[in-house]
Amino acid sequence: MKHTSRRRALPVASAAVAVLAGLAVTASATAAVPTPSGPRATTQDTAAPDPAARAKAALVHALPGDQVFPESVAVDPATGRFYVGSVKDGTLYTGRVGAPGDLRVFSPAGADGRTIATGLAFAGGRLVVAGRQTGQIFVYDTRTARLVSRLDTGLRAGQTFLNDVAIAPDGSAYVTDSVAPVLWRAKPRGTGYDLEKFMDFTGTPVRYVSAPGAPGINVNGIAADPSGRHLVIGKRNENALYRVDIAQRRVTPVTTPSGTLNTPDGLVLRGRTLYVVQNQPGSVKSLALAADLGSARALKDTAHSTFAFPTGAAVHKGRLLVVNSQFNTLGSPAAVSGTTPPKLPFWVSELRVPAP
Repeated sequence: MKHTSRRRALPVASAAVAVLAGLAVTASATAAVPTPSGPRATTQDTAAPDPAARAKAALVHALPGDQVFPESVAVDPATGRFYVGSVKDGTLYTGRVGAPGDLRVFSPAGADGRTIATGLAFAGGRLVVAGRQTGQIFVYDTRTARLVSRLDTGLRAGQTFLNDVAIAPDGSAYVTDSVAPVLWRAKPRGTGYDLEKFMDFTGTPVRYVSAPGAPGINVNGIAADPSGRHLVIGKRNENALYRVDIAQRRVTPVTTPSGTLNTPDGLVLRGRTLYVVQNQPGSVKSLALAADLGSARALKDTAHSTFAFPTGAAVHKGRLLVVNSQFNTLGSPAAVSGTTPPKLPFWVSELRVPAP
């Protein structure tokens, strides 16, 4: 376990602030996000997003820098403070729901050896950050910005793609891997954490497409059941959801009507409402899960003109935060990116949604 000296969040004076009904910074919805090795992911047609949602005002939290490419967001439910990470250089930002002028750098690029930040999760004053191809997982004390633990899977680029994170009620952080058919668990022990291969998906209903060199992204988003019994994971290249029984370490499909999801990415679970971020068509689909999490039905599809290849989301007191990665634009950290430069500055959209 590695410790660093105390750091305070740095103010970001260059962050723009806007409250808009429509922001002209949307990216093309036709490009596909690539796998770590480069091939494009396949997509399917889906129903048109809710047109009424497009007219809603959005609060825009701007992130400074021309190479941010944010991927995930996590929120502290007690304070409304949220955290966003850059896939391009590992910078961690923090802001506050409803207050775009409060955006700050929580931890600068390269700090603690963190050069990439994909999935983020918050619980109990701890922020867990997945490090994508670096094979590393970072845990921070959000009160001091101090590194609590740096965990290493021992895998590197081509062997691993740590993607999203969920924290269970016991404080264990579960991290998906889109290349290795493994679900990782960082379990609290004393003041630190123990990292283990919690589940090997080999031989389960979750079948990985071989990588590198194969189309699609395997297991991606993840959410923890507040009861502590289950996890819900999303498999992007199947447009499918699965339920993981934590005690039995068993995985089963979540039954959904055909065509319910398209390119599922980040997942947020509130009660029995599951919010699924869809890269394409660029929306957040809300689903009603059954009591046993074994099936789901669609509730609504929320889209907005400020969404630009969304990849992650968080919900706080009727507010929906959506990260706009612009992974389908020129210069993105995706192996296959678009030819159009990203719109600057990068941003997080904030919309009002009914509480579940």
